[in-house]
Order: sequence, then structure tokens, then C-alpha cells
Amino acid sequence: MMKNKYKKTCSAFKLIALSVVAGFSYQASANTYVNKEDHGTFERRFADMCVEKEKADLKGSGVLLAEVISLCECIALEESKRVTSEEVREVKEGHFPASLMMKSNAATYSCVNKPQ
Repeated sequence: MMKNKYKKTCSAFKLIALSVVAGFSYQASANTYVNKEDHGTFERRFADMCVEKEKADLKGSGVLLAEVISLCECIALEESKRVTSEEVREVKEGHFPASLMMKSNAATYSCVNKPQ
């Protein structure tokens, strides 16, 4: 009986240990260093993607393209402050990762409410 209880405890410990290790490896990959060049590449690519996405909604809206470009560049700079190497890679490939969508609300708010 004691031997069976020990096996269950070991199995539970292994699962906990694996999930902790998986969590650490995810955190480590999410927090990898992003160099200055990658920040610049991210900012340019992100701003370009943002402008392209917004261009479709510009027609007849009364919003100038210059305003959209300025706002997209500001958001890209804000996003770049917290970007991970994985997000940089995704944006370089032309994808918009879900993690950036979550962060973009704060960046957009910051840029829209910035004193002119």
C-alpha cells in the first residue's frame, strides 16, 4: 500500500516539475534580449503593417494619412519598449502575434492621449 502511494506522489511531483520547467523555459524565451537593430526593424515593420491596415478605413473618414502614419509610428515605438525576440521574429515575417494585440491597447492609449 505504501509503495502505491509513493508512486502516485512521485507522478504528481513529476507533473508539477515539468510544468514549472516548461513555465521557466517559456519565460526565458519570452524575455530574451532584443538588440537595437531588431528594435529598429520591428518599429519600421510594425508601423508599415499598421498603416497598411488602416489605409482601407481612411477613405471618406476625413482622417489624413499623415495622422495615421504618425500614430502608427508612435504605437510602434511604445510597443518596442516591451517587445520580445519572438514578437520581433513574428513581425519580421509579416504576422501580428496575439501577444502584441494585448499590449497594443496600452500603446494606443498612450499615443492618442500624448500632448501635441
